[in-house]
Amino acid sequence: MRLLVCGDLHLKPAAGDYDLDAVSPPEDVDAALVVGDLTHRAGDDDADLARRFVERLAPDVPVVYVPGNHDPAPMPAEVVAPVSGATAEHLSARTLGDLAVVGWGCERRSLTPPLPQTEFDALDPRSVPHEDRRYEADRIAEDLLDACHRVVSGSASVREAAASLGIADDEAAAFHRGVEAIEATYERLSERLRGRSDALLATHQPPFGASFDRHHAVGTRETDREYLHTGSIALALAIRDYDVFAAFSGHSHELGYDAGEAADGRPHLLNLGFRGVGVVTVAPARGEFAFTRR
Repeated sequence: MRLLVCGDLHLKPAAGDYDLDAVSPPEDVDAALVVGDLTHRAGDDDADLARRFVERLAPDVPVVYVPGNHDPAPMPAEVVAPVSGATAEHLSARTLGDLAVVGWGCERRSLTPPLPQTEFDALDPRSVPHEDRRYEADRIAEDLLDACHRVVSGSASVREAAASLGIADDEAAAFHRGVEAIEATYERLSERLRGRSDALLATHQPPFGASFDRHHAVGTRETDREYLHTGSIALALAIRDYDVFAAFSGHSHELGYDAGEAADGRPHLLNLGFRGVGVVTVAPARGEFAFTRR
């Protein structure tokens, strides 16, 4: 199956720095995925522009539109309602050919993480010299994922996970609330993935800890957040636990591809970056995954 994948286009009705004609589907694609932030804000004129974009694709191929934080649910559902062949998927699934696409998007503009790392001394990579910060952020992310996985799998309590990470006593309550929120999202994702084989995930947020999951620090005010991972822990855990062949995401505005440890490279994690448009070939039965950014 060949997919046209679009992410973080941030189209603006008053702007002219984009070309809708340029994103017409190539003749040989079977479906299109829009992984959020098709527009920059969820106004009526933005919805009209988004509908025009989807209409360019939907007559030829089925379209799956996942809401981003700049066009949160229910906007995409309203956009695709009059467009035959297009659907909005948020915590829902659609069958394309012999593959299932599970969509998970955003319900609000703000994406405050359930465990803000800078609020926990043991999870804050800024405690080390700047030249070591990227490595420290990756190390902490791996430890945090492992600790949360022990909780969702039932092999450890939240208290035990906190202790393994060195969470201070006065931060324990906040950590507990954060892990509970992660568990709730993980279970919602699990309900959609459980029992599926070779699932394709289309999400706006990237999985926590991916190479392209970085805070896009800009300006003096944001430099202390440089290298922090800001993606979804629940999503990363769901990808770890279920038969996900590939996961497409956006939000971080950073082009990146991570291959998993399976012999065929699964799970394949792809983010096409800011205003990313690409053609992706997936064939799970043959272990094939390839992409070209347009």
